[in-house]
Amino acid sequence: RRAVEMDDPSSFKRTNEVEVGLLDKVADVGDRFNEEEGTEMHQPVGARRTPKENFPLKEFLLALSLTLGGIIFLPIGLYELFGRQDIKRALPFLCITPLVLLPGSYHLHIIVRAYLGHRGFRYSQVVRRSH
Repeated sequence: RRAVEMDDPSSFKRTNEVEVGLLDKVADVGDRFNEEEGTEMHQPVGARRTPKENFPLKEFLLALSLTLGGIIFLPIGLYELFGRQDIKRALPFLCITPLVLLPGSYHLHIIVRAYLGHRGFRYSQVVRRSH
């Protein structure tokens, strides 16, 4: 794709031909491997890529409530541990916090990114209960 003159081996000169950049080559390879998504790679970032999928309202509310529960339990557990210095009262809060905060924030992140139309995020990635 580029013609090189070999006058001096240490310096290469380009001619007027079009040079394909490395990022263009990577994007071309990415398009080839992304055949199942069709034209999704060429849509603007703000466009919704999954118009057939409905917004998972129940899963969104569940993820939101788990995230908020974890955010509430964490300071309560830390207060019981450091403020009152009672590990027996702090332990249940500190054990439940990661169990609700991590999956809730993970699924909330996926749902929000899919709603915004970011590449690689779809509602189908969220675990749905059977209806």
